[in-house]
Amino acid sequence: MSIELDDLRLLKLFRDSFREGQSCAILGDCEQSHVAGLGNFKRQLNFVNVDTFDVNGDPTYKVDLTEPIDEALFGKYDWVIDCATMQCCFDVCSVWKNILNLLSDRGCVVHMGSLVGFFGRGFYSLSPALFSEFYNANDFTIHSMATKIRRGKARRTWKTFHKDHTFLLNSDLGFQKKQRGFVPMIPNDAQICCFAKRNKRVEFTKPILQHYIDTNGR
Repeated sequence: MSIELDDLRLLKLFRDSFREGQSCAILGDCEQSHVAGLGNFKRQLNFVNVDTFDVNGDPTYKVDLTEPIDEALFGKYDWVIDCATMQCCFDVCSVWKNILNLLSDRGCVVHMGSLVGFFGRGFYSLSPALFSEFYNANDFTIHSMATKIRRGKARRTWKTFHKDHTFLLNSDLGFQKKQRGFVPMIPNDAQICCFAKRNKRVEFTKPILQHYIDTNGR
């Protein structure tokens, strides 16, 4: 996994808005990244400590993120950044439990992953509703949602959208609050980003999709 230059720019915007905290955990071995390694990443985002977690490569902690992490690591990190790693793990729920356990009581979390496509490079594509409903259920505030594509005129530029707009509006990756039909021809190289901050630590909660609550299962 890697943090590319456009990802770094977005992370710096998040970090400029939320400067507290000195420690960061990255899910994915990002030593060979487009930002010249973890030392440069740490300096640019003003972290004192950055650790990586992965089952492959040469991370700081070589672990299977689908298994419970060592309790000695609980609450150790002020920021957790998922570099398109969760989508590659079969047991997403267990990975998410580890993310929340790694995170401090008022910590920040960033996900960057597949919205559509990247077939063969991950098990799952991640929808806006997944992040919106999970973090609302676990007492986080979502501060930013964004998408980008890797080809075409707008390639590699993160485009923000409203955190409550989880239904696709058009093939340019616009979103809306309510569903009004289905949209064809979505780019198969689309990525999603979610940035959230914990309000307080609560018991891990699995959300039920609100759309089906509102429509009584339809």
